[in-house]
Amino acid sequence: MIPDEGGASVEGPGPPTASPFDLLAYPFMPAEPERHGVIVQAPPDWRFDLSAFDRADTVVWGRMPEGSASLPSATRLAGLREVSLRTLGRRLPARLHVIAIHRLPPRRLRTGRLRGSVRAALRGGALVELASAEPRARVLDAVAEAAGVRLPGRGFHAGAGGALLVGGSLAEGSAVVLRVARAGSAGDPSALADTLEGLGRHLVPFTPRLYARGSTAGASWLAEAALPGRRPARASASLTREVAELCASFPRGNGAPTATAEDLAAVAAALPDRAPEIGALSSEVSTHLPTVPSILRHGDLWAGNLLVDRRGRLSGVVDWDAAHPAAVPGADVLQLVATDFRRKEHHALGPAFLARPWRLPEFAEATAAYWPAVGIRPDYDLLGVVGIAWWAAEVHGTLARLPHRAADERWVETNVDRVLTRLAP
Repeated sequence: MIPDEGGASVEGPGPPTASPFDLLAYPFMPAEPERHGVIVQAPPDWRFDLSAFDRADTVVWGRMPEGSASLPSATRLAGLREVSLRTLGRRLPARLHVIAIHRLPPRRLRTGRLRGSVRAALRGGALVELASAEPRARVLDAVAEAAGVRLPGRGFHAGAGGALLVGGSLAEGSAVVLRVARAGSAGDPSALADTLEGLGRHLVPFTPRLYARGSTAGASWLAEAALPGRRPARASASLTREVAELCASFPRGNGAPTATAEDLAAVAAALPDRAPEIGALSSEVSTHLPTVPSILRHGDLWAGNLLVDRRGRLSGVVDWDAAHPAAVPGADVLQLVATDFRRKEHHALGPAFLARPWRLPEFAEATAAYWPAVGIRPDYDLLGVVGIAWWAAEVHGTLARLPHRAADERWVETNVDRVLTRLAP
């Protein structure tokens, strides 16, 4: 049992060893210090061990989506998941009751509606709230009260690093998004709050306004404006040009870019066997950057983080968790173009990098006005560095979000080793 300052006693691992499910479940723990909550991650076959629920006032049980399971395996596990969820209420001890079952869809590139729905049904996870009596205030409820946010009761999304994203409203009716994560965890939104404050100071359009931030019951949180619009199925050429124009207006950093070196250092730490090759690549990249101005990056710029109006025009850019104030110019625009290229060609990250998407006509068209706006005339070498910056950010983001990928030799060989081999002198 781990005493959590300002909140209930929580049984289970705390940061930095906590699993993604542990982190996502934390806001559903009881807020009162005298209450006892446990977080229990289900095994792949969705069996549950009743002995793990002993003495708990509140239990959060479930499992994250099965992102890497084969189709036959995912189908079998989905069947076991549904059986467990349907029979859970009848198999619990009398003192425990099912309060809510929250479905967790897998993170995915946008495909067709039917295909996406089938994939979500097969690979999805679930988070189940159990309680021994009338539900009491959760960490999430305490945070909402402190933020002055009214919650709808159900419905949330899993954000980067295990953060919980919940839509709500302020007392005067403005729609907001509340982000909550265990303080000090990978999903702690404090850095994101700094980014949103900076975007507000620079009056960058199409970005969320920060309403409030704070720390409550062991959780760090922020409340940001919910932007209007819907997520597009893909980034059209005209939408990509709009986004590139927006990227050109991002605040400039002080000095040369440092984001790529930090991304590569994080990748090397996660993959120590590849550290010498990654270090050599970082040194090579650094020789091209002293004269290049740095710029704020979004860091996860793809169609899923864009919002458009009814005409398909840009209305917002959301989810700034991977932002960095000193990035390589052009990397955000390349990420948008390359992600669409990956979707169309069904490429993993490594093969997509080896296809050199910075040479695509779509990227040239998108950046025709961008480069003059940021005061750069890119040459062959600089475009290659932009490509490495995009790849390094993607690998770092994946390993931060899905740490188990570091032990997946097939994933590492496809997306890291092939690239390092191609870039080796």
